[in-house]
Amino acid sequence: MASSPRPVRAFDIFLVVLGSTVSTLGLVCFTIPNKIAAGGLTGLATVLYFAVGLPVGVVVLLGNLLLIGVQSKLVGFRSAGKTVLAVGLMSILIELLMRVWPLPPLATDPLLACLYGGLLSGIGTGIVFRGGGTTGGVDIVAQIAHHLFHWPIGDVILLTNFLITVGAGFVFGPQLALYGLITVFFSGYVIDAVLEGTAVYRSVLIITHNAQEVSWAIMEELHRGVTCLDARGMYTSQPTNILVVAVRRMELPQVRKLIYEFDPQAFVIVGDARQVLGRGFLSLGDQVKREEKE
Repeated sequence: MASSPRPVRAFDIFLVVLGSTVSTLGLVCFTIPNKIAAGGLTGLATVLYFAVGLPVGVVVLLGNLLLIGVQSKLVGFRSAGKTVLAVGLMSILIELLMRVWPLPPLATDPLLACLYGGLLSGIGTGIVFRGGGTTGGVDIVAQIAHHLFHWPIGDVILLTNFLITVGAGFVFGPQLALYGLITVFFSGYVIDAVLEGTAVYRSVLIITHNAQEVSWAIMEELHRGVTCLDARGMYTSQPTNILVVAVRRMELPQVRKLIYEFDPQAFVIVGDARQVLGRGFLSLGDQVKREEKE
């Protein structure tokens, strides 16, 4: 049975408005006045503003409306309403804060501008995503390219942002283009942090012949659950065990110490875990309830 579409809620609209405002402040107060074109349609609009004098807000609005129209016609666009709201609000705020009530740049050092601009842009965009909308631009281009040519969406976003930022180097110079690339990658990290949280957890895979001793040590000392998987080493063709455990980042040194104590020859793989749900961590039920409220 098909699920009914998620209703538009006042809190979603609030998140879209808040996120759009925060993103705009990052543009107006940091990246645009320092000629940092951090990819996307806003980056292209920044280049056109300084090259030929086209208003940034107008270019962002018209470009996004064109892309939204194409997207809706090709594959539909369920979040079009919220995206139009985000794009429209950002375009209006950009023009107001650049022309009507101009805000002075809060940083003239390019490095500070790209870092704080990326921070605010990432926070704002992440909040818009949490509200069920998008900020348009390259995201829509990627959806269209995926529909027409089956290109991976992530690759299209990365390539498009890279081309826009590098292209800006021909107008602003290579140094500012490099600052723009820093902004692109930093804002992407911040977006992930807003959506998924920072990686304060670690997932640990332990390949060991002393699974019983190692697992008991971790359970007794750290009070963390351990899962044991049967495995076989392909090089030696000998049976072995893989222990899987999730820990907090601060617990990792103690985990390594315990592993070394009981099996100095163990093979250990440590990875970031964006989120760990279950006993000893955040409850799965609490997480589901929180997402339903959002």
